[in-house]
Amino acid sequence: MGADVIVVGGGVVGLTTAVTLAERGLRVRVWSRDPAGATTSAVAGALWWPYRIEPAERVDGWSLETLAVYEELAAASEETGVRRVAGLHGGERLAALGGWAAGLGDAAEVPEGLRVTLPLLDMPVHLAWLERRLAAAGGTVERRAVSGFGEAAEAG
Repeated sequence: MGADVIVVGGGVVGLTTAVTLAERGLRVRVWSRDPAGATTSAVAGALWWPYRIEPAERVDGWSLETLAVYEELAAASEETGVRRVAGLHGGERLAALGGWAAGLGDAAEVPEGLRVTLPLLDMPVHLAWLERRLAAAGGTVERRAVSGFGEAAEAG
């Protein structure tokens, strides 16, 4: 099958990219050496929190858009693997954060840090959900090792 786009990597970034493109009508193939459940993404901590993101002038918009998407996905937590969890972010202060912190509706400073409710992702569940969305949009995942991006350019 031909593809408009070949995404190299089948972790959370690759699958999210592939889903976004496929749902916009592009023919998408994902090349991944490992199944999604065996990628680093499957065992990574997944708490929404903008951290060392650049370019600084775009961080607020990106962060708040992502927060809105995760909050929407949390409405179907069993399916998406996203849920909202209240907790303490130790040592944080609102004034030290970017403009995106205005989107933290329930954030409250306490002596220990910042009490806030944030999206937390169960990555194996979330990855499986992304794979289902990709398949529903007509995208495919192929298990293959890739030695360089040139392979994708030649195959595309």
